[in-house]
Order: sequence, then structure tokens, then C-alpha cells
Amino acid sequence: MTPVRLKVAYKTPESLLGELTKSVGRGGVRIETKKSLPVGTKFVFELKSPGVKESVEVSGTVLTVTETAPGKYVLHIKYEPPKGRQGLDAVIKRIFETAAFDKKRKTPRIPLHVRATEDRPDAPTYRLRDISSAGVGIDVESDALPRHIKVGGGFSISMRLTTGVLNVTGQVVWLVSTRESATVPPRVGVSFGRLDPAVAQMLDDLLTLKALPTPPWIARLTFG
Repeated sequence: MTPVRLKVAYKTPESLLGELTKSVGRGGVRIETKKSLPVGTKFVFELKSPGVKESVEVSGTVLTVTETAPGKYVLHIKYEPPKGRQGLDAVIKRIFETAAFDKKRKTPRIPLHVRATEDRPDAPTYRLRDISSAGVGIDVESDALPRHIKVGGGFSISMRLTTGVLNVTGQVVWLVSTRESATVPPRVGVSFGRLDPAVAQMLDDLLTLKALPTPPWIARLTFG
């Protein structure tokens, strides 16, 4: 059976890459439709963004179909990481080129959505929101920041990638302590310390998505 092809347009390369990492990290996407499709139906998503000629092609397979109302269905589609590099490299290149004109940031940020936990009984769930060679931004899935997280405090992250285990230490440099709105949770900004060459290479592979977190996408954090 010929795969169903869907073209999806994003406003920016960052939003494309952010949605891609989020969907792959969660194991798939959910699509509302007026037509039921058989389990096992193949999809090819053509992801496009301004300033990038090439599409990022992502394959998917329908895992479940749920009828939510008469004539309305929700498809749970398993996402596969892109097999071809051309479109993905073009999107990443565009993000790096745009970042070169950003005077506020020294290094480009790559949207990366990874769930993270901390080995404390009272710790909330965290989300790695973006990452660069210099640090990482973290959302806190709570109404308020845990009290043990302080500016100047130590930080470490451990994440299993397809190329090995990435271990990085750093320091908390800024924070938003309480939820500002329904969509903006407490946030933490971390600056990495000096990186060992092997760690720097592994981090670079993650930034260019040559290496990805292994399923399920979960990082381990330590604050303090």
C-alpha cells in the first residue's frame, strides 16, 4: 500500500525541529481526522519551514485508532527518526546561520524536548526545552520552583544517547521561580562547565541530531 503523504508547514526552522524532537521523544503524534484508517497504515510527513528548500521527511505507522465522536477519529501514529540527512541538515544549518546574527547569545540553541527526573522524593518532572554547546534550558512541570534550586548552585545531567552516555556538569545561572501563565512554567537556565573533548563531541552530535536519546527519552538531573 502506498504511504499517505502529508505536508506540514511550520513558521520557523526552530518550531519544525522542536515539534520533531517532541514527537520522536514521545514515540509518535496524535492526529484528529474525519476518516478512520486501518492500523498499520503508513504515513510520510513532509515537514517544511521558511528559508529552507528541502523538506524533512518522517515516516510513521498508525498504531491505534480511537473514535471520539460520530465521524471523528484520533490516530496515534508512531514516528520514526528521519533516515535521510539532507532536509534535517538544511534545517539545522539555517538555525545556526540565524543564530550568528543574535547578539544576545554566543551559541545557537537547538529545540530539544526530553523528559527529565531528579533522584529526590519531592522532585517534580522536568523538561529539557533547548540545548546548546554552552548550556541548557529546563521547564519545571510544577507551579513553583523546588526550593533546592538556586542561582549559583551546581547541576549535572546524564542522558543515554545512541552513541553513549552524555554526562555534563554546570551551574544554574538564572531562574523563573513561579508559573507566569498557563503556558509558561517555572524555568531554569544552566551554563555548562568546561567540557572534555569527548563530551564536547558527543554534545555536538546531539545538537546536530546525529545522535539521539535512546527510547524512552529520559534524562537524569541533579541540582545542588
